[in-house]
Amino acid sequence: MLRVGFSRVDVTPPLGSYVSGYYQKRFAKGILDPLELNALACNDGERTVLLIIADFIGVDRVYCDVIREKISARVGIPAEHIMLSSLHQHTSVCISMDEPHTRNDLFYMESLYRKYCDVAQMAIDDMKDAVAKLSSGETAEPIAFIRKYLMKDGSIIGHPYHRRDEILKRLGEADNTVRLIRFRRVGAKDIALVNFCTHPDVIGGEYLSADWPGFVRRFVERDLEDVSCLLLNGVQGDSNHCDYLEHDEIPKGYAHSEYMGRMIADTVERLWDSGRDLEVTRVGERIGIVSLPTRTEGMEDYEACKKLLEELKNGTCKTNPSGAERGRASRISRLHDAPIFQKLPVTVMKLGEVFVVGFGGEPFTEYARALRRALPDTEIFTACCTNGDEGYLPTKEEFKMGGYEPASSPFPSDLQNHCVDMALDLIASLS
Repeated sequence: MLRVGFSRVDVTPPLGSYVSGYYQKRFAKGILDPLELNALACNDGERTVLLIIADFIGVDRVYCDVIREKISARVGIPAEHIMLSSLHQHTSVCISMDEPHTRNDLFYMESLYRKYCDVAQMAIDDMKDAVAKLSSGETAEPIAFIRKYLMKDGSIIGHPYHRRDEILKRLGEADNTVRLIRFRRVGAKDIALVNFCTHPDVIGGEYLSADWPGFVRRFVERDLEDVSCLLLNGVQGDSNHCDYLEHDEIPKGYAHSEYMGRMIADTVERLWDSGRDLEVTRVGERIGIVSLPTRTEGMEDYEACKKLLEELKNGTCKTNPSGAERGRASRISRLHDAPIFQKLPVTVMKLGEVFVVGFGGEPFTEYARALRRALPDTEIFTACCTNGDEGYLPTKEEFKMGGYEPASSPFPSDLQNHCVDMALDLIASLS
């Protein structure tokens, strides 16, 4: 018999914490809404698996490994049965030695380790007999868009802010599907596991927030009776909320984040009593490591790249470098201490007929489509920044086209094939 549990803890960092992203120094001035860990525990009578989703921009692999070992020691399940994912919203901290918040606030870090263990323990303690339903549907209007455009001059740009009249076409379509597992429990709240894919970089600024995923959780729990909600952000490396073809002004801010959350939550509510019964007689999890040589081209520009990044963060840069130039500088500035091989975790969690596939970085939309083409009869949820956050994970085609994401990625151009093959092997081992 399937048993499922849920728990939640607040992990909002103190004001003054370093807010990651955007190549500029930002420090938390306030809190728009709390940052959380949300946990799901599932047991099939023999094995227990844990999914913990953090409202962080990311957690580096070395920290994920430590956290999973600490959780394992606390609750007594194998570390490889624990999936840690982050939302990657840009109004939060990053748990990384590259960030001053992680290096300097040791009190917060020690508290964070304990809270990860606490949320895992409480989710396991909360497990009750359950049955599951699976459903999916499109949002009423598209709210996610591929962020790469072919311009009339033949160039390819990710964010053509002031060149919208020069756009020829968008290079691809984002996935606006909401995927839902509803766990109905005996004598306890139902649990909604919601999967949607796009960058949560809508709000910006220096106030902490879970962005649109936080709104999804709050709307679902407010509008549906006796429900706890988790939001799992999927393949989002090449998508965001900006539609440069249609919008006269690019929407942003807290109000648009709320709008996106409302659209996804409305879809969840529409799907709530529909779908098909999901047979969950077995759960399991496997973690594999894709190991590929680090890209080293450009090392001769190391000092210039470091200087550019410092000027961008300090607001003293006298030029306006392109996204690709910023991405290249970011990648090259890390080469001095980079390992010879990049190690990227790929994690698969089995929930009966559903496989949750997590990549340790920011996978592009095509990663999920490649998996679904290979396994057309298999239900697949995806997760970004899972058991690590090792950067952008573009496709081979994207590496050829160039732009910010491929320029910043430390991986070689055949990355996608290795990641997808690893995921397929892990799924087969759990089937």
